[in-house]
Amino acid sequence: MPVVWTIEEKCKRCYSCIRECPAKAIKVEHGQAKVIESRCLGCGHCVNVCSQGAKAVLQGTGHVSSLLEQYDTVAMLAPSFPAAFKEWAPEQIIGAVRACGFSQVVEVAFGADLINKAYYRMVNDKDECGDFVEKPIIASSCPALSNYIEKYVPELIPHLAPIVSPMVAMGRVVRKFYGPDVKVVFIGPCSAKKVEYMDAEVIDAVDEVLTFAELEELWSQKKIDPTVVDDSEFDPPRAYLGRVYPISGGLLRSAGLPADLMNSDMIITEGKTRVLNLVESLKNDQVDAKMVDILFCEGCINGPYMDHDVNYFTRTQKVVKYTDKGRLNSDYQSWRKAIEECADVNVYRRFHPEHVALNEPTESQIRDILGRIDKFEPSDELNCGACGYETCRDYARAVYQGLAESDMCLPYLIEKKERMQRQLQDSLDALAETQEQLIQHEKMASIGQLAAGVAHEVNNPLGAIMLYAHLVKKRLQENDPNLDDVKFIMDEAKRCQTIVSGLLNFSRQGQLKLVKQNITNLIEKTIKAIRQQPQFHNIDIRSFVKEDLPPVVLDGDQLYQVFLNLAINAAEAMPHGGTLTIRAEIKNNRLHIYFEDTGVGIAKENLSKLFTPFFTTKQIGKGTGLGLAIAYGIIKMHKGNIQVVQSELGAGTTFLIDLPILTHEPGDSNGRLTK
Repeated sequence: MPVVWTIEEKCKRCYSCIRECPAKAIKVEHGQAKVIESRCLGCGHCVNVCSQGAKAVLQGTGHVSSLLEQYDTVAMLAPSFPAAFKEWAPEQIIGAVRACGFSQVVEVAFGADLINKAYYRMVNDKDECGDFVEKPIIASSCPALSNYIEKYVPELIPHLAPIVSPMVAMGRVVRKFYGPDVKVVFIGPCSAKKVEYMDAEVIDAVDEVLTFAELEELWSQKKIDPTVVDDSEFDPPRAYLGRVYPISGGLLRSAGLPADLMNSDMIITEGKTRVLNLVESLKNDQVDAKMVDILFCEGCINGPYMDHDVNYFTRTQKVVKYTDKGRLNSDYQSWRKAIEECADVNVYRRFHPEHVALNEPTESQIRDILGRIDKFEPSDELNCGACGYETCRDYARAVYQGLAESDMCLPYLIEKKERMQRQLQDSLDALAETQEQLIQHEKMASIGQLAAGVAHEVNNPLGAIMLYAHLVKKRLQENDPNLDDVKFIMDEAKRCQTIVSGLLNFSRQGQLKLVKQNITNLIEKTIKAIRQQPQFHNIDIRSFVKEDLPPVVLDGDQLYQVFLNLAINAAEAMPHGGTLTIRAEIKNNRLHIYFEDTGVGIAKENLSKLFTPFFTTKQIGKGTGLGLAIAYGIIKMHKGNIQVVQSELGAGTTFLIDLPILTHEPGDSNGRLTK
């Protein structure tokens, strides 16, 4: 059963555990950060950093309760215990542990004292184990470090001191002092001890491991209050300087080895980052020392199950004070005697490679994975660490090795989301435009039907009015006072005829005579026609038409009508003169034709009404409001668009006609619309 695992429903994809795990033993599956048992060191770093409580550690309280009911069970307290609970004194803690029903309560610090002799002899080339250990010697008391070397740097095993940890040494001492049948429970700050005690090399020493958090749970189950139980002392054998083991450099200090900063023979380091850097240096044979004392935590007093509400320095002080008090009050001779009595306790062990290295990707594979998250150049690699990996390349390596998923890059996901939002907005805008065009098309169709009916009904009586008005005019003398009235009737009737003609033109939209046309010739024809009209005499007409425009299939007569309408509107917008510019070009495989004037411009509130039938800003009698509506219909029949792309009051307006390029006439078997 794994020592550490993920409670999936609590995992929130923060990837803090990946960032903190020294062994990269976290695999992300479907967004859940799962612990890989074969790679896990049991160090508990992921437990510490998970704010959601999504990491669980193997519980031992149930097993301990069962042992207490059936056997004589001895509790062993780790040397860090004085700093484990800010509210209680060491004697209260010992008394509360004893109140749980343990037959004896002993201190693991004596086991530290016992192995110190082995370290001292090994550093001084007196190896009682019989094995040659390469220098520098790596202290093996930290199970997380030993696990790391066995799994990830097995080439350093020859440097690893073949000495058991204080926990294992004390477990064997307990069986010597209190009998081989007693059960032994270690209580401390380290979840990696739960991995260590099940190691086949040392499985004889300890029966269960509890963290300090589990000890509190046991107290809660048994309704034990450390403040009201009797204070107590440890059962023998009692420790000496081994009590400083949980402090950085405690091993060297208690073993009588030089721990001076100026002594290059001894190196002391702690904390995940520094430890990994030192291990890398050892791997590359860059360390010249006799011994290195390494702790994955910043001392055992900073283990994952210490009370982190108490600051590091206060914890250190508590351990130092307890050590000093015990040293002053201890019987040194009794301690020496106990050490000598335990001379036959085996404090040696072997370490075995459990290499779990993963395949490494090639450079091209790394670049390919990075390319999937839009990181094509080194400058694209932010190395922000949001995915839990220190660099983008480390993340790509993890993806290749199956440890990470391709959607863990936060900056990429944000950019992807923003891109999708933009695309969605573009789609919504396009949909809105399409709906607007559909509404406009249906409106035009309805108005067209109405216009056709009205035009036919009005045309006949209008013709009669014109006929009889003309007859009346012929009968009147030139000086007849009624002649002006008749002329007014005839002018108004002609205006009605113009409106009816526009209505008929509007109603006839839907029929195109598509033939291949030269758009340049059509524009030149328009310019030639408008130059002859009086309203263009003070207007500068300019034409910019690309020479490479291909012939386009369209209805030349109707498009000519659109061009004339736009040109005349432009002239009317420049009553005091100006410039009309006509441009034509191919853009994105579409034909774009621009009519740009320098006239009065169009008010913003009128832009949406321009192509509505009968809408006009001209004076009564000056326009029908059908010109742009007819132009709109003609362009739509060509499957194109007409719109105002720019207009500013007092500065002019630009109309754009956007047409598809139809290169084959209808009926041609190869006919197609170029998109």
